[in-house]
This record gives sequence, C-alpha cells and structure tokens, in this order.
Amino acid sequence: MEMFTEIIWYCSWPVVIVLSVKFVQLNLKHYEKMERLEELEALHAKGKLGE
Repeated sequence: MEMFTEIIWYCSWPVVIVLSVKFVQLNLKHYEKMERLEELEALHAKGKLGE
C-alpha cells in the first residue's frame, strides 16, 4: 500500500506543474489585457481616441 501511495504522489507532480504553468499563462494574458485597457482609458480621458 505504501508503494501505491508513492506512485500516486510521483505521478501527480507533472499534473501540478502543468496546471501551474497554465495558471501563470492565464494570469499573464489577463495582465496584458488590463494594461491595454488602461492605455485605452488614458487615451479616452485625453480625448484622443476618436481623432
């Protein structure tokens, strides 16, 4: 039984790593979108968006 739990433990690490990478990628994509939104809001506040 102990060997079985060790196998599960070692097999779960790749899943944890993949999920962590996907989470970081999602956060970076969201960060880029928010940066672009802030740029557009600043342009709109200056009145340059419609010109």
